[in-house]
Amino acid sequence: MRDLISALAPARNTAPVPMVSRSAVLTGGRHAYAPRGQQTQLRSMATNGTLFGIVSSLATSVAAVEWTLYRKAKTGKKEDRTVVESHACIDLWNTPNPFFHQQLFIETEQQHVELTGEGWIVVARHKRMKTLPLELWPIPPHRMRPVVSPTDYLIGYIYTSPDGEEVPLAVGDVIQMRSPDPDNPYRGLGPVQALMRTLDSQRYSEEWNARFFQNSAEPGGIIEVEERLGEDEFNEFRDRWAESHQGVDNAHRVAILENGMKWVERKYSMRDMQFAELAQIGASKLQEAFRFPDFMLGKVKDVNRASAEASDAMYGKWLVSPRLDRIKNMLNHSLLPMYGPTGEGLEWDNAPPVPPDAEAIDRERTSKAAAAQSYVAAGYDGTSVIEALNLPEALKWEKPEPPAPAAPFGGGPAGGKPAPAKPAVPATKPKSELESWSWLNAAPAVPEPVQVDDPELQQVQDDWEAALAALLIVWAGISAAQQAELLAQITAAIAAGTIVELAALTVTTAGAAMVLTAAMVGMASTAAKQMAKEAAAQGKTLPVPRRFEDLPPIANTVAQLLGQSLAQAAGREAVRVYAPGVTPEEVAERVGEHLGGLSDAYLREQLGAALTRAQNVGRLETVKDVPQTIYSSSEILDKATCLPCREINGTIFASWLDAWKAYAGGPYHACLGRNRCRGTVKATWNEAAG
Repeated sequence: MRDLISALAPARNTAPVPMVSRSAVLTGGRHAYAPRGQQTQLRSMATNGTLFGIVSSLATSVAAVEWTLYRKAKTGKKEDRTVVESHACIDLWNTPNPFFHQQLFIETEQQHVELTGEGWIVVARHKRMKTLPLELWPIPPHRMRPVVSPTDYLIGYIYTSPDGEEVPLAVGDVIQMRSPDPDNPYRGLGPVQALMRTLDSQRYSEEWNARFFQNSAEPGGIIEVEERLGEDEFNEFRDRWAESHQGVDNAHRVAILENGMKWVERKYSMRDMQFAELAQIGASKLQEAFRFPDFMLGKVKDVNRASAEASDAMYGKWLVSPRLDRIKNMLNHSLLPMYGPTGEGLEWDNAPPVPPDAEAIDRERTSKAAAAQSYVAAGYDGTSVIEALNLPEALKWEKPEPPAPAAPFGGGPAGGKPAPAKPAVPATKPKSELESWSWLNAAPAVPEPVQVDDPELQQVQDDWEAALAALLIVWAGISAAQQAELLAQITAAIAAGTIVELAALTVTTAGAAMVLTAAMVGMASTAAKQMAKEAAAQGKTLPVPRRFEDLPPIANTVAQLLGQSLAQAAGREAVRVYAPGVTPEEVAERVGEHLGGLSDAYLREQLGAALTRAQNVGRLETVKDVPQTIYSSSEILDKATCLPCREINGTIFASWLDAWKAYAGGPYHACLGRNRCRGTVKATWNEAAG
């Protein structure tokens, strides 16, 4: 025996440690490494409805995903790869053999993996060109057996045909996909192996139920006889009983017993057996083992579009993606190397099974745009910003031209005569929020640039207009995403007949708050630098503040209020156009047309006020409690001034706190134009000032 083992085994180990005993060489892995119950596991799919639904769903989902062959990029980035249009491996993968197309092949292999934990593929090669694979064949796992080795780990495989013939196969002729078995490095382990007792219990209970209807439609019983029956008497009684009481058609017929015979009831009834509970427990265990969600089996409650999309994403991410990764590794590490040099530098990849998250994509896009705006406003080169934030290459940045110098400001020094106010406009009563919604149907407002006779304040105005223009561009994407949310909610509410939900529409505002926060902080930073520049022109050096902690809560609040306003507008329009007989899609379409035609005047006013607040906060924080500072108001940035603004214009405040109370909220707090006010504070220095 020792000589035989020595003859079969190489002189030294090629594996670092023996994985099997040397006796395994003699048995060819017929015992520990031979298939155990795989055929029963494969057949279990046809005996259990829940198992069939789970395996069928997973197999068809995996098989439906598209595959693409790429040439790797030197950068190593996926986005830099190039698609390979023609290759022998593409032809083989599209048509693995003359009788299997790709989808059928993958679905078959995936069924094997789900049911047994193993998927086996036999590679057929050309008789003359044995290096290249010609066909791929899916093989049932119970017909494959690895030939193990204590020194080489594995030396081949044995295929057992249906008539018992054993066919030896080389290592390179077989590809195995498996879910690892922790106790057997050569075989796989799937959920069905762990569920065999559960599956057997369900099968036995169903057979018991079938026998129940076939026999008597009642639980069986015992007939007691005082004296022994002769053979003829026994056979006659048995036949008569079967004829009168066996089968569903004879259920509940009255039985007549002779010669002192007695009927004895069985102990267990149908209720005692608890078949319904047993079936529910079995189905639950199947789902747990496969980690399969209820919604994929049609068990859904209170479903809406958001929950449906989340369910699809969860199914694709946690169930389909890992199975695709197993196939991808098989293609890249087992199949492609068979093509030698022509397969080098190539890789297979699948289309993403998880549907794209439109909301997440929009949040990323808007946050990047806001960050880019802040970086550029802080003085960073636009080209470097595009590269740092990985923005689309289609974006082209041009350095903005500096504004043309304005005529010298005619006002006097601090403490002198105030600058003359602009002509007043008739004071009007502030409109209510509902009355101010002229933006719903008004034409888009395109304000004219404000020109003032003060180079410093002209720069303040130019900075504000540039920031507002950039913010409105980014906000267009936010509004589009919010409108899509609202239309989905409107469609669901009308389809469900819950019209009252139109009064409770909501939108996601987290991305909007993030964008507005970045814009306001950037505006405050720009304003602080401008105020420091104005001080430097007067010979005063001031530090520029870097943190504006009061602005993020304001930005979050404004973003939520704007979202609520849009939701209310959508709800009002939906109620207006709704009528019995109008389909949910028609209502949503009309609401979408209405929202798409809204003017941006109201939005411009609200966002402009937020930037004005940030600008004034940045200016005032820079000169906070600086000795010998004179704080004076200026309303010359307004295109038109109301009476309170005319009265405050040029006022010299007694302290920084008084200036803060008047303008830290952005517009002058008493302005009748409310959010349209562009008043601000200037600072001058006088050695005589306290």
